[in-house]
Amino acid sequence: MSRVIIRFWIAVVTLGLLCWEMFPAHAKSEGEIPEQWNLMLVGGSMNTCSSMSLRRCKETDWVDPATMRTEMNVDLSGDRLAGLLASPLWQRDPETEQEIAQTLTRISRHFGEEIVSLSGFRRFFAELYPSLWRALTTEQWQAIRDYLQAAERASVSELSQLELSVERHGAELFHTFAQRATEIAQAEGEAPLVLVVTASGRDSFDAVDFYISSFSQTGVNVEWLPIDAAFAQAVFSSQCENLAGLRAQYQHAYDRERVFPWLAEFQSEFCSQPEKLITLIDRAHGIFINGGDQSLTRQSFILSNGSESAWLKRIRERLQEGKMIVGGTSAGTAVMTEAAMISNGSSRAALKYGAFAIAKPPAADCEELNQCKKAPVADALAYHPEGGIGFYEFGLLDTHFSERGRQARLLQLLVDSKANLAAGIDETTALLVNSRTGDFWVQGANGVYLLAQGERTKGSLTGRFAYLRDGTRGRLSLNGNLVTELHFSEEQKHKTVESELSNFLRDRSITAALQKCSEQILYYDENEDVQVILASDQFTNIAHADSRCEIVWGIIHYQSIGR
Repeated sequence: MSRVIIRFWIAVVTLGLLCWEMFPAHAKSEGEIPEQWNLMLVGGSMNTCSSMSLRRCKETDWVDPATMRTEMNVDLSGDRLAGLLASPLWQRDPETEQEIAQTLTRISRHFGEEIVSLSGFRRFFAELYPSLWRALTTEQWQAIRDYLQAAERASVSELSQLELSVERHGAELFHTFAQRATEIAQAEGEAPLVLVVTASGRDSFDAVDFYISSFSQTGVNVEWLPIDAAFAQAVFSSQCENLAGLRAQYQHAYDRERVFPWLAEFQSEFCSQPEKLITLIDRAHGIFINGGDQSLTRQSFILSNGSESAWLKRIRERLQEGKMIVGGTSAGTAVMTEAAMISNGSSRAALKYGAFAIAKPPAADCEELNQCKKAPVADALAYHPEGGIGFYEFGLLDTHFSERGRQARLLQLLVDSKANLAAGIDETTALLVNSRTGDFWVQGANGVYLLAQGERTKGSLTGRFAYLRDGTRGRLSLNGNLVTELHFSEEQKHKTVESELSNFLRDRSITAALQKCSEQILYYDENEDVQVILASDQFTNIAHADSRCEIVWGIIHYQSIGR
């Protein structure tokens, strides 16, 4: 242990010299939300109540399965099985096709005419046919799910009930976004319009009704901007008649035109007349991007030859003119960065292997299939070296941050990509940013990490961090991506949630440790091969130590100790 401590303090001294100019000498406790923010960066999991997320609702007696979507169902009829087996996907694996045909026929006989939920079907499949279930690739399961999904109806949609959400902060974020869009619209003498983008989803049709319903409750007009990876490729290559094939190729989404025919038709109309997208964007005052896969989101805005789409250029123009705001959650936040765009990876793999600059992250089952080509493992830290769509110019972005223990992966990417600053945003929490001035404000249930340029030596990784919570504000500088101001909120609203798992590379344990707000070294073991030290020194500032600890430029240190 003594060797680790010595290495740690050597790194601290070095890091202090590196980071002296990167943050304010002290932090004040005052401030209000910057009125002119134009980016909302949500860390994911807004946890709002809807007819398909009843566990997030205070009450459920309003739910009517006859008039609203409450779950996804499968259709085990002969036509659906035939449609699945006719997919070209199985041509590469005829033996699996035959086994799937026999298995699904048995399952369909078991359920008969009964309506089966997707979750019930999946559970039955996995329990009774475990060998085949384990042998399925991710793409094969996605095809089964999609081809067997029962057709949806435009008149029966997922209904959101923001005011009934058990967790109020996600609902408040919807209202905050809508209020800012309304202010912009009123300045122009127009009715507020928010466009929702669902391109982060493999099935870009599935979440349309949820976002339309959620924003409708805030008092704004809301419409769907029907872009996704397949759409962008179809416009670029003049293949609008082949949207279904492109969905399968680029999104691994199948048979969507049967399940959501009205949305497929709407998207096809815009594909054949892409100028309608620009007209729609010109009418809008806000655009909000859903969560899912940021690599898919990027492909919906940036064409296969690397050039920006016409719709991305127009959104950027309106954002810079102050006529529009842009927001996103999870993948919708990650894609906003102009710097390297993180696309995959765990903290443990990041510490072991470093970061990999690859345009496409490894598949989730690449190890089982022996197909991890450009990265050693499925959870390798991968990033797109050319960045995302470039609305956030102040450094790296990461999401689901405390909840998934992503401090090490973001710090590793900070070092490997030679960036100066990174923001890691917790779930149900937003970083509101004025992209023109750098002013920012934190809103939500949890907090935002800021990581300053760190240092990696053999077996160790060290960096500076700030952890800021609801109401705290500051200013970022484009000149070197620095934090030039920081003001703690005077209110003490929330306590940090303790972690029961104590797994510092995968859960909230690091953030939970901050609740103690200690100025002493906190020393932990992670599965006996990585040790994590949180410490403070003369550069560190602490606020609200008795209830909701916020820290400015504390020290975080990872040390591999072997077995």
